[in-house]
Amino acid sequence: MMISLFLKASFTLQFICNIEFSIASQCACATDYVHVRSGAGTTHHILGTLSTGSCVTFKEHMMSATGYQWANVDYHGQNGWIASNYLTFKECSQSSSTHSTAGCPTIISRSEWGARAPTHHNGRLPTTPGHVYIHHGATPGCHTKADCIQRVQSYQNYHMDSHGWSDIGYSFVIGEDGNVYEGRGWDTVGAHTLHHNTDGLGFCVMGNFMTHAPNDLAINAVKSLIHCGVQMGKITHNYVLKGHRDVGQTACPGDKLYALIKTWPHYHH
Repeated sequence: MMISLFLKASFTLQFICNIEFSIASQCACATDYVHVRSGAGTTHHILGTLSTGSCVTFKEHMMSATGYQWANVDYHGQNGWIASNYLTFKECSQSSSTHSTAGCPTIISRSEWGARAPTHHNGRLPTTPGHVYIHHGATPGCHTKADCIQRVQSYQNYHMDSHGWSDIGYSFVIGEDGNVYEGRGWDTVGAHTLHHNTDGLGFCVMGNFMTHAPNDLAINAVKSLIHCGVQMGKITHNYVLKGHRDVGQTACPGDKLYALIKTWPHYHH
């Protein structure tokens, strides 16, 4: 009888432990690009952005605020909150871990957007860049992949044919279609920010943002691109974010986009 009770107790304890383990390993996975905030509610600071399919550990706590149900999550060691209508919940696995999903946006390769070959080799960046410089194209924007491909092609033609540069100057170009278009890429010295082409990467949002900010698709793509670069070791963890006008006599990246990036983490005048 004592043995039977001991086995029953052991089974019960094992069952409870299994339940607790299952609960502790629940993940919250983004069904769309979504902000992670420092508290429950849209008034709280944005810690970062999850891209579609990226997952974080769910802390098994929900709270109502500003018209949404907010899920409490572990966001890279920080206490984060995400609106649950942008989430699906499932058991964590290696494939759903943020460690295996860097949260990179869709990056359209040079071959896919029909880039011209550089006229000469530009050399690799001497060290991991510690700066990110934000630009705008000061042109009409684009909202479909087809239109954005035409726009980025026009940027490359302008840089090569009018400026006489070897290639498009930017490291990456971002459209309001939510895609990122590969320019010179992560490792090659750019021609985007005078006197700062070897210490940082240049990210240009296609459009003119003097009187309005880019749409959410473009903003999320820029944030995800920065996060992706840090996760892959292409940008230092303590990087400094600047607008083009911070280091040159220019209106770039436009008044509204400049005002926006000044609220982002790592911005420094």
